[in-house]
Amino acid sequence: MRLRKLATKRTPLAYAIGMIAALPLSTLGAAETQPQWNCTTGVNGGWNCSEASSQEPVYKRPLHSLKKALEQKPKIFSKPRDLPAAQVDWVDETLLSPEQKQEMASGCCGRYIEPSRDDPDADKKPEESSLNASATSSEMQQNSVAQLDGEVRLTQGYRLLEADSATLNQETSIANLSGNIRMREPGLLLTGSSAEMNSDTGDATITNATYLLHESGLRGEASVLEHKGDNTLIMEGASFTQCEPDSNLWYFEASSFTIDPNTRQAYGKHARLKVKGVPVFYTPYIQFPIGKERMSGFLFPSLGSTGDNGFEIATPYYFNLAPNYDMTITPRFISDRGEMLETEFRHMSAQTESDLSLAFLSSDKGGSDSDLIEKVDAGDANAADRYYKGEDRWLIDTNHRGNYSNGFFSSIDYTRVSDIDYFRDLSTASLEVNSATHLKETGTLGYRSQHWNSSVKLEQYQTIASNTNTPYKQVPEINIDGTYRLAENWTAELNNEYTRFDHRDDFYNDDTTDPWITGDRVFLDYSVSWDKNWTWGFVKPSAKIKHISYQLDSDDLNVGANDSPSITVPQASLDMGLYFEREGSIFGNGYVQTFEPRLFYFYSEYENHDELLNLTSSNRDVDFDSSEMTFSYSQLFRDSRFSGHDRIGDDNRLSVGLTTRFIETATGIERFSASLGQIYYYDDRLVDLTLTSAQAALSADNIKDTSEIAMAMSGRIGDYWQLSSDLIVDADDNNKARRGNINLRYRDDNYRLFNVGYRYVRKAGAADKFDLDGDLDFDELNDNDIEQADISFALPISESWSVVGRYNQDITNSRELESLFGVEYNNCCYRVRVVARTWLDNALYTVVDDTLLEEDTGIFFEFQLKGLGSLGSKVSGVLSDSIYGYEQREQNLK
Repeated sequence: MRLRKLATKRTPLAYAIGMIAALPLSTLGAAETQPQWNCTTGVNGGWNCSEASSQEPVYKRPLHSLKKALEQKPKIFSKPRDLPAAQVDWVDETLLSPEQKQEMASGCCGRYIEPSRDDPDADKKPEESSLNASATSSEMQQNSVAQLDGEVRLTQGYRLLEADSATLNQETSIANLSGNIRMREPGLLLTGSSAEMNSDTGDATITNATYLLHESGLRGEASVLEHKGDNTLIMEGASFTQCEPDSNLWYFEASSFTIDPNTRQAYGKHARLKVKGVPVFYTPYIQFPIGKERMSGFLFPSLGSTGDNGFEIATPYYFNLAPNYDMTITPRFISDRGEMLETEFRHMSAQTESDLSLAFLSSDKGGSDSDLIEKVDAGDANAADRYYKGEDRWLIDTNHRGNYSNGFFSSIDYTRVSDIDYFRDLSTASLEVNSATHLKETGTLGYRSQHWNSSVKLEQYQTIASNTNTPYKQVPEINIDGTYRLAENWTAELNNEYTRFDHRDDFYNDDTTDPWITGDRVFLDYSVSWDKNWTWGFVKPSAKIKHISYQLDSDDLNVGANDSPSITVPQASLDMGLYFEREGSIFGNGYVQTFEPRLFYFYSEYENHDELLNLTSSNRDVDFDSSEMTFSYSQLFRDSRFSGHDRIGDDNRLSVGLTTRFIETATGIERFSASLGQIYYYDDRLVDLTLTSAQAALSADNIKDTSEIAMAMSGRIGDYWQLSSDLIVDADDNNKARRGNINLRYRDDNYRLFNVGYRYVRKAGAADKFDLDGDLDFDELNDNDIEQADISFALPISESWSVVGRYNQDITNSRELESLFGVEYNNCCYRVRVVARTWLDNALYTVVDDTLLEEDTGIFFEFQLKGLGSLGSKVSGVLSDSIYGYEQREQNLK
């Protein structure tokens, strides 16, 4: 509490206390009517005091149980004043309301709740409020000293002070308090055995003090605590922790400790971290936020150990440079590779977000992969290329996004590493990151207006997988796209693209004497459509024209090859559907079932593309950015079977799709949906990526009258289970499944997670591969199905213990892609996680004998002190990438 001088040179507060002390105050609860005194400043700075009667005791304790009192929002929790601060406002979870439990941190068995006050001045500033006081007895002594004894209670605005007794000196404005002192301000509770307070300045000194900050849960003790007028707390011989009241598993002891609520930071000198009373860490200075604010300082280190790298430790230091930008520098020691430095810089403004990451390892020691070292010693040239002993290794990664008020926008996505094995050797990231084959290096600058969207993009890739070609560079790609509303429901789109394609000779992975085709391409896509929707259906006819033209670099083309081919194709489509509904009931729950047939007719004129094929001595084709898209249900309603813009496919087809949904009437939740569809072809498809029109006419896929059957299904079982599946069935091959996947996922409100997945791709059949003569070429057949199973989970086994795991199996090649298992202990005070992981270190697309499989293993450790930080944060990254839904679990569990 802070007592403040209000008006005159003399202390009006002392006058008020003197007047109050001279009046007899009866024992609390002794009578039905109790005197209370309300004092305000007079015209001349003096105090005007009047007696106010109450039909209840001045400080009436709750008559009901604490649980009942909480439901009724009591004035003050009924707990003895001899308790330390941490125990006064702690409420066990069994006494919390459902709403209060929602705000309880994970792993905790309760939470701090600051009691409310309903007296008229409880929400006012002290300088704007009158002084109210009560006690069991009072006496006015000589020298203007007032003595208050028994249940002393002083309030002025939001400040509250309680003690067994108090002596107030009018002349010095000093109040001496003793016996079970309790002092409250919003968000702060202090207790002690004795205190001295200056009512003019609000400064107070408390001995044998304890303290609690409700928002952060920071609590502790101090031999001497000073409460300054600006609410700063300065302590000597202090301790601090954020564990629950009955646990001191970890705490810091400091020779001095300061909490500044104005900067929301805490500072300690000569701090010693103790775990179960045993010193484990010392720092001459410690600084950390008491709220959610960022601040500079060491973060907790990361620990790990893997078979190829040995022991690893990283000690990040965070620089809070400004509210909108910061930097983290992380020295990293890898026992079998050497010293490494990683840096991350982040910047944010009202219009941009940017981050830059750099990493450097000087003179790699080579690691401890015994299989690789044996191959190098045996003279294996391929192994020597993958052994980086003595080489510098580095990473550059930057991301930028900008949206400016004048219509301009920008983006950068650039990643580059020193070698193709950087992520496999130096990253503890997940399987998906390790298996990346290309790193994007792109930058875009654009402008948006009412009708036009224009951009210039530079893009290239770094290939980090062997036996994989590097994609073309696009230097630049210029897009100018327009959209106009011609009339109601009528839309015109004018899409224009120019691209210069080049290739990086130093990243050829095949014969470097075989030149790539390079050159310029212009692609135009103009359309007009009428889009009309009703409650019972929709119809959308469209007319299009597409054009591609090239200017190819002629130096490496065959003699007589056309270096400026062009193709123009008119197209038309009609997309329409109907909505039918019927009501019903399942297990007593009302639902609406829909039946949604959809027809999509598409026609694209055939134009010969043979001029784009076999243009060099090695029969290279013009194929800058195109590939044939994998067939799926959504592919039924697209106007191209190719990605990219190097082919304009010929088509004359009708797609038929049927969808049904079951929607729960009461909640509007879609409980189940299923879709089924197929394409009916009226002409052969002669445009192909690699075959001439004559060769394509012999292809079994192109002469089929119908496509495969595409199916998709999703269902929500209860509140927490979700089922999804996609299936492609070959109707011409006894309705055998060609491709399919099924996923079953569970996630409840407590973020218990369980996922099961299965993926299957059938091997290519004899009818799928033909040589150029139309005969079967069995050497080209893919004899391996792709069949994989994946199980992952994060499940609690008790209030504080959880288990996490994943098993990812390549059934086709009988190899384990990844397995991990970990345990987690979590309470209100700390969290510990230990994860053991084994993962395949071969490239995923490589089929190898079991004896040649390369595996790596690691053990990763995380120890988090609640409120201060975590040790081993990379564990979270591994689990987020391995277990579906884990990232959301981390974000939602406090």
